[in-house]
Amino acid sequence: MEGYFINTTGCRMLALNPFSKTALSYLSQIEPMKCTKVKLLDAKTIKGENYLVLAMSKEEIVKICNVERISDVYCEYNVIKRQDDNVNKYSESGIFRLSNQKKQIKLKSGPIVLRVECYVEKRKTVYHDVHFLVPKPKYPFPSSPRLKHLSVMIIGIDSLSHMQFLRAMPLLGAYIETLPHVEFWGYNRVGHNTYPNLMPLFSGLNETELEKDCYIGQFNYDKCNFIWQHFKEAGYNTSYAEDNSVIGTFNYGKWGFNKKPTDFYLRPVMVEVDKYTRYSIDEQEDIHCSGSRKYSEILHEFIYKMIPHLKQGPHFSISWETQGVHDYFNYPKFLDKDYLKLLKRLRSNHILSNTLVFLMSDHGLRFGSFRSTSQGMLEVSQPLLIAIYPKWLEEAYPLAISNLRKNAHSLITTFDLHATLKDLTNINLLQNSHIENRSLLLKDLGQNMPRGISLFLPIPETRDCQLASIPAEFCLCHKLHQVSSTDDKSEKAAQLMVERINLYIKNYTYCESLELNEILDAYILKRSNDDHGIGLKVRFRTQPGEGLFEGTATFSGNSLTLNGPILRINRYGNQSYCVHNYKIEMYCYCLEN
Repeated sequence: MEGYFINTTGCRMLALNPFSKTALSYLSQIEPMKCTKVKLLDAKTIKGENYLVLAMSKEEIVKICNVERISDVYCEYNVIKRQDDNVNKYSESGIFRLSNQKKQIKLKSGPIVLRVECYVEKRKTVYHDVHFLVPKPKYPFPSSPRLKHLSVMIIGIDSLSHMQFLRAMPLLGAYIETLPHVEFWGYNRVGHNTYPNLMPLFSGLNETELEKDCYIGQFNYDKCNFIWQHFKEAGYNTSYAEDNSVIGTFNYGKWGFNKKPTDFYLRPVMVEVDKYTRYSIDEQEDIHCSGSRKYSEILHEFIYKMIPHLKQGPHFSISWETQGVHDYFNYPKFLDKDYLKLLKRLRSNHILSNTLVFLMSDHGLRFGSFRSTSQGMLEVSQPLLIAIYPKWLEEAYPLAISNLRKNAHSLITTFDLHATLKDLTNINLLQNSHIENRSLLLKDLGQNMPRGISLFLPIPETRDCQLASIPAEFCLCHKLHQVSSTDDKSEKAAQLMVERINLYIKNYTYCESLELNEILDAYILKRSNDDHGIGLKVRFRTQPGEGLFEGTATFSGNSLTLNGPILRINRYGNQSYCVHNYKIEMYCYCLEN
């Protein structure tokens, strides 16, 4: 395998060096970013009862709030009731004063979300934050759960390439080496950003199929058949949590859910935070806080508060972290200790002994100077994917886990992960006899193999990007041979792409027509068994707006065709403020800019 992450008849994916000179030249020290506001209160469940607890001493409160007595501080709270993905209502409210005698303020029982604002004289705000409680379940953990169910946990970190994980998260990587696991070197993205990469994972459909099937005309995703519903029907509890409400997977340019999609759902917390208590701590205003916590810390607080529920019985959970890592090349190193702590906590609470964990991402970093390098161009299509499983799983289902291990160097996508998750809703499907029969059926299909194949089955050697439904623009089963940017074919390909962009924005009268300013790089794509003409990837700049774009075209005889999407690879900020269509905004330079 030396020199290739995949070396099959269908795909030869060149191995990358995470510590190449190019990659190392972009590594730099950045200071940790900390929230600037104080933590006056904490939300805790104590012996089954919910409380707001003072997080400071009386002396600290008096000093920070600049009052004579602690009782000079009074607080108002609103208990939040989710209406839909975008609106919260309040079911009740109340007022309390801080007190020397009373360090705990009792709240109603059960799961609860509340926003608390504390004042001093003349209603000067000294504290404002959103708290939530997920009390311990009343019922005990059932005996011998592994005989029927295996819990599944998806831990997602946005925009994290496999190579960046190896560079930036050595502590977590070393710890995972002590656990039974499989690291997937041929995991290839299938779409530009989060949404088209996660829809196959969640539904088994691509974004177009999904929206045609259950979203268009509905104004929400309530009628869509997502993977957590399969687990719910199999007797699992379910949870879903993202640290970002504005660019949430189902909410960026979308309506989200009307009904709560899972049993436990963090979004109402983040919607309330975004509306009332958010502030930014970086110049780009991409990293946000509420009170003393970064958004990512709220996400991790949710996971930790869910641990008693994860211990209770079979559970399917998804968490997805976006802030910081989505925008800064050197940010992932700040996550290393956080996720090390998380995995250690899951292990000490015996959750890893009954859970299959997928530590994963959707794609690599999509913007910035590193993305513009030849290595950055490859890394963006190779996100992180590691499966961590309990030791007994290999003993109980040796053939399934043997296939899982062999697929470490196969071409795989989120379509395959969906098929894998469906297997896990009925663990009997992993028995040797089932795996043998299904493997024979898969082999008999030959080139008619499905685009989504369970990772517990052997991925066929002949699989290529086309069979795996990976668009050419994202396919890593080829070698890139750089050619002159002034070559006639390069210029024709770039001009075709600019014309196509202008076609996309034609009906948006506030968007300027773009012109080709400069071709930066051009590459011929050479793939094994490629008889579909000459593929050419070009990277170019347009005017106005200094947009950097990348796309792939195919020359076949005298014809030239666009092969896949045209990607924006630099940030466009507010250039597209005049349009509200997430598919168009990357191409639009508004007239009044």
